[in-house]
Amino acid sequence: MRIVCISSSLKAASKSEKLGRLCVEILNGQGVDAAFVSLKEKRLDGFDDSTIYETEAYRELHALTDAADGLIFASPVYNWGLCAELKRYVECVGSTPSDGSRRGAFFDKVVMFVTSAGLPHSYMAVGPMAISMMMDFKCVINPYTVYIHNRHWDEQGLITEADASVRKALAVMVDLTALMGKRSYSSDLGV
Repeated sequence: MRIVCISSSLKAASKSEKLGRLCVEILNGQGVDAAFVSLKEKRLDGFDDSTIYETEAYRELHALTDAADGLIFASPVYNWGLCAELKRYVECVGSTPSDGSRRGAFFDKVVMFVTSAGLPHSYMAVGPMAISMMMDFKCVINPYTVYIHNRHWDEQGLITEADASVRKALAVMVDLTALMGKRSYSSDLGV
């Protein structure tokens, strides 16, 4: 089982990136093959299907995504939604090249959302992207999303309640990814 965390914040001291790194650390500590990728370091150009497939960032992110069994999307919440960099990643890596392939990198992945926000009000910010991942790419969405806001942090880091919710969501992620690894089908654009 391989789980890749995609951190989409471009902020230097990002709390969602900190959460993503925590997820990978916990998973690696449990013996799960987990990796962390920051979109700060692998910057994608705007989506242009005549040029994007030739970029190094696209090729690297597509290969990492395709090889993963599960994906953790770590994102800040801005204006009641996930950040634009995460959407750009999904648009670019999720698109199907004109090589005749009908199967993109996201198909049949288990996806978990880990978000950081200022206030407790936008906990449903993952909804539009979760539905898109499910409907467009036949992903299985971990129903235990992590929504952490400013009141969940103290001087030492995450408060106990928030840390417990991260660990529970990761336990569900591991279980779902293991179960989906035994599925008897493979999806593509025709499903």
